[in-house]
Amino acid sequence: MNLLKLAIAAFSATNLMTTFSYLLSASYKKLFKEPVMMNFILEGIGINLKGKLHKIGGWIAHYVIGFFLVIVYESIWRYTPVRFGMLSGLIFGICTGLFGIFCWRAIYSTSIHEDVSPKSYYIQLFFGHIIFAIAVVIAFRIFNYNPISKINSYL
Repeated sequence: MNLLKLAIAAFSATNLMTTFSYLLSASYKKLFKEPVMMNFILEGIGINLKGKLHKIGGWIAHYVIGFFLVIVYESIWRYTPVRFGMLSGLIFGICTGLFGIFCWRAIYSTSIHEDVSPKSYYIQLFFGHIIFAIAVVIAFRIFNYNPISKINSYL
């Protein structure tokens, strides 16, 4: 496990997903911005950050979750028979998109905001996670990082 490469992949993929959500938010004039939504969640669960922390809290949470997802993806590729590649990346994106929708539905009861259209948000969230997962695969390929390479050398 190369934490630097995982962090760069997570940062890049999270940036791409966030750019996608910001573009859709501007195009459809709806609130799809994950960092803003993360702030609603933080407030909904009683974490009220003040000052500059309030502005960046959602961003920090979003990037931490992105890094966690990259570690999960890498671990699945490394420790299971799932092959590293675009197909598994697409499947991971679909799965994490569905999981993200499930989590948001559970959280909405505590953090719903009048500017949020849940159905529209779920749709963009689903496709945003597919973009995220494919971006992770592309980042790994750019860095010549094969998450199963070290295991194969021991077999």
